[in-house]
Amino acid sequence: MRKQQGIGMLPALVLLGVASVIGTAAVRLMPIYLDNWTLDNIIEDVVAEYSGKDNTPAQVRSALSRHFVTNRVESISLRDIEITSEREGVVIDASYETRTKLFFNIDAIVKFEGNTFVIPRS
Repeated sequence: MRKQQGIGMLPALVLLGVASVIGTAAVRLMPIYLDNWTLDNIIEDVVAEYSGKDNTPAQVRSALSRHFVTNRVESISLRDIEITSEREGVVIDASYETRTKLFFNIDAIVKFEGNTFVIPRS
């Protein structure tokens, strides 16, 4: 009978605490990663739609704005995305970072880099 006692109260509380911290972090960070995934899909759609045409950054920004409203992207603003006209076409640089509150005074900063897309000119 001594070897069949099971988990004690203190290890159970520690396990519960660790599980709640990990669960809370996952719930707080999941919308940020979903918005980034949606943002990548939106930009890929805009690149496919405008590829091979003569576009201005204003036209691309307008198309992105429509897609942002339709898909309810909330963790990034359209102002955070740099859209420039280069020699090879219109370049969309969607590298950004966002911050979310985890617990009390502990925040998580999530940084997304390398989200650069080019809409080639005709």
